[in-house]
Amino acid sequence: MKTSILRIVPNIYSNNIEASKKFYTRFLEMELVMDMDWILTFASKENPKAQISIFQNDENKPLDNKAIFISIEVSDIDQWYKRAKAQKIEIVYPITLEPWGVKRFFIQEPNGATINLLSH
Repeated sequence: MKTSILRIVPNIYSNNIEASKKFYTRFLEMELVMDMDWILTFASKENPKAQISIFQNDENKPLDNKAIFISIEVSDIDQWYKRAKAQKIEIVYPITLEPWGVKRFFIQEPNGATINLLSH
């Protein structure tokens, strides 16, 4: 079965979510497409796959102090999880169906960055 990467979203951590909301909606004129209080996701109005997420600092970090640098939405999360295990990629957060409907797991890439692999 072929697996696909659907989108890649950079993540920034913020001490001021409200200032971030104003910056991305007013200055960059992006659309707020997700607001869960501890995470905001903004998308370009012209290209909805061009996105950025802003996380509230010190909130909902399941890896102690490790920040999730990028989120990668994939076509079949279970296949990607099997692939990571088969290739002995370091899994730092097990595959989990989150209460908000996202199924995901986190891996550590060779440079130490934490990557959130997910499917909706």
